[in-house]
Amino acid sequence: MEKWSSEIISKIDSSLAGTKERDLRFFRVDEFKRNIQRVDEFSAHCPFCQKQKQEIAECVEKIEEAINFPGQPRRNYDRLISRLSNHMQKEHGFFTPYYFSYLFSFFGMVAGIVLGYILQKIVPAYNWEMLIIGFSIGLITGYFWGTAKDNKIRSEKRLM
Repeated sequence: MEKWSSEIISKIDSSLAGTKERDLRFFRVDEFKRNIQRVDEFSAHCPFCQKQKQEIAECVEKIEEAINFPGQPRRNYDRLISRLSNHMQKEHGFFTPYYFSYLFSFFGMVAGIVLGYILQKIVPAYNWEMLIIGFSIGLITGYFWGTAKDNKIRSEKRLM
């Protein structure tokens, strides 16, 4: 199993040997390589991963064209990366860095604004102060909660 992913990754490396580092980062080539390894790892018991092996092989044949020139191969490459990332996140539990920090901070802000509005109605003498306090409490709570969850994901080596 490992042999398939290492062959594909070596093809990618040889195809993109002269490509600028900035382009490689922009087109998420490292993420694509990691997802190829994961597809190979999970393909034994995941039918979606098994099906994606063929699409990955087809995409790798045109990856140099996809990175260097706009057009249909680039759209197919972008779609494949998005599809693989979404699948790895939903089915196999891999997440991008700071995913939960951002998500929980947003929901903390929303909950904090609601809390601040309720406090604003309860204590009308301190109108805006209550709204700001609720917002701050929600944001800080959401951030720390999300950071704790992100640290758990990092310790389990489940980063995208």
